[in-house]
Amino acid sequence: MSTQYKKIQKKNSSKNSPSSKTNLKPKASRDLLLIILIVFTALIMVLAWTNLDNLGKSMYACLFLGMVVVYVNRHANFSDQTHKILIGVSLFTLCASVVLLGVSVYYQFFA
Repeated sequence: MSTQYKKIQKKNSSKNSPSSKTNLKPKASRDLLLIILIVFTALIMVLAWTNLDNLGKSMYACLFLGMVVVYVNRHANFSDQTHKILIGVSLFTLCASVVLLGVSVYYQFFA
């Protein structure tokens, strides 16, 4: 009985080893929304650049930069340390754009 169990374990472990080496990169279709948002943000920046104030320009620039860094982080082959740095940069720029949005809303409606 134990020999059959060992044979089954060997058989199962040999089947599982190739599946653990599958490609873990995200599919291109998953990034479609991110690409659309990057293009839309760039379009807004180009078309409304003259109408935006400094807060709006910096907000859209931070948002654009953060989304581009997220896209690059997903598709580039960097080391783990570089991935951690890129995650920090994208988190900082996206949070900065949210803070700038809050400041802009405050100045428009409450100040």
